[in-house]
Amino acid sequence: MRKALVLFLLALSLVTAAIAAEKPLGVEKYTSVDEIATTISSFFPKVQGEVKSVQGDRLSIGLGAKDGLQNGVTLTLWRDGKEILHPVTHAVIGRAEDEVGTVEVTAVEEKTCTGVMQKKLKDPRQGDKARITPKKIAIALIPLNTDKPEIVQGLAQRLAEFGRFIVLDNEKTAAFLKDRKQRDSSLVKEMGKTFSLDVVAAIEVFPSEDKFLVTTRVFYADDGRLLDTIVALLDLRTKKDALGEVRPFFAPLKEVKTATASAAKEMPLDSQLFAAADLEGTGKLQYVLSDGMKVHIYQLEPSGWHEAWAERGVYTAGEMQHINLDVADINGNGRPEIFVTCMLRGKVVSYVIEFKDGAYTRIAEVSGFLRVVKVPRMGNMLIGQGYDPESFYAGPPMQYGWSDNKYVPGAELTLPKGLTLYGFTYADLGEGAPMIVALDENDQLVIYSNNVPIWKSEEKYPAVNVTVRKPVTGVDALLQKDEAANDKRLLVTIPGRIFALDLNNDGRDEIVLPKNSGKTLLTPHKRAELVGLAWTGSRLEERWKIKEDTGAVQDFQVLRLEGTGAQIVALVRHPGGLFKSDRMSIMTYEMK
Repeated sequence: MRKALVLFLLALSLVTAAIAAEKPLGVEKYTSVDEIATTISSFFPKVQGEVKSVQGDRLSIGLGAKDGLQNGVTLTLWRDGKEILHPVTHAVIGRAEDEVGTVEVTAVEEKTCTGVMQKKLKDPRQGDKARITPKKIAIALIPLNTDKPEIVQGLAQRLAEFGRFIVLDNEKTAAFLKDRKQRDSSLVKEMGKTFSLDVVAAIEVFPSEDKFLVTTRVFYADDGRLLDTIVALLDLRTKKDALGEVRPFFAPLKEVKTATASAAKEMPLDSQLFAAADLEGTGKLQYVLSDGMKVHIYQLEPSGWHEAWAERGVYTAGEMQHINLDVADINGNGRPEIFVTCMLRGKVVSYVIEFKDGAYTRIAEVSGFLRVVKVPRMGNMLIGQGYDPESFYAGPPMQYGWSDNKYVPGAELTLPKGLTLYGFTYADLGEGAPMIVALDENDQLVIYSNNVPIWKSEEKYPAVNVTVRKPVTGVDALLQKDEAANDKRLLVTIPGRIFALDLNNDGRDEIVLPKNSGKTLLTPHKRAELVGLAWTGSRLEERWKIKEDTGAVQDFQVLRLEGTGAQIVALVRHPGGLFKSDRMSIMTYEMK
């Protein structure tokens, strides 16, 4: 089956989402309405074959790629029933067809295929017949927005011209959809039952780089199961400005979330980076903070903050600068390690601290960058990359593991072009395989599927980024000291954090990140929002937000609580103004 880019699924039921989640992501973009129509038609060849073997619910069938069969299509199973006799001569003129059930094709070879029983009316057996009906396929096209109606009309016309389809009249479709607010597969099934449909195709059009991205999601009407998603990038020579805001008909209903905030706990340390975990295995959180040159570990006691440990160091601000701070149990001993990446005297190195034998100890050092990223269904993954004074990042990113008491690079990690080691996360958005959500250089969110960008936000989400100055090398070394200090080419920005977590236990991650504001040329960010975004199938939309009016989110963590719910812990900087120093505090929000 052609593996079209699986984008923008409807917010269907959990059953539909589970089935769709088994479909791998792939990239195959089409450029015309004819190609969309041809692809839809290719799912319904007029084929018939026999069941070759049966093993439980798995069947081998004598139909394959040579017959035009593709993964994901549904075959109807039947067998010869009673003889049909002529009412006068009593001669045998045929046999009745006894329906056995339906089979979803899961693997296609040249001449055979493998399938799994979906609907079983009788036990299948060798010699049963399998086919896609030779009758015309009844299909309805659902426009998810009103932009470019000529695309939907053109698709309906092409499908009708094939002679394989009966397309439901658009007036009947519009009348059926009017005032219906379902947001799941029940709408597809209800529509199929009302009009005796075989297939429903949901179509959405929205602008993309002076063209129009058209997604056509094809569903079986009887059970609302997603067959495939087809993506076309059409150039209709139409200005993007002529398009208004696009919102899908199937956009999920707004969720109501509440956040209970604790009182601000002012920190005695001016911090830049922050992480939190139970580092000592006591059931209590330890708060790891970086002042830019040293790591400090605090515990919150009834009497206030207690510094449990701090690095000893004699580095100056010009010699040492922390770049990134993460905590995770990578070596598998049941206690999270602290991963610190820093610029040290013109070189980037990473080192690891762990609570061991009752004390915090540096257990490893790695040349270059490290960070921890969470991967759906896999857990935390340590990734790293080399350093070069001129290019900054050197070589491909690598996955790191713990072996022989050290962290060693393993498989190469392929990232989208232009994406750096920081400022992105993997997320399960209900599209089958994990997708990448990243912040670009303009603080806009970008979603990648199979390392291809498929969506970019209009909103910006400014973070308090870390800025690192590269050492002066090569031709730049000829610059005067003050010129080098002001040369923006030597500055590298490390993007802020993004977290992906299934906060409402619906099987799909929400994207959590800060949105700072109030920055001027002379003052830093004055306030912030922590926002939760959910994937509607075509875009990320805001589901909730937490306002912090007195300061900016410097760094934050999202922690899963036992049972349901989560905790957002934010390091907030409160600007002091002209005559007062900035204050730092820890804010904790219980998400319910």
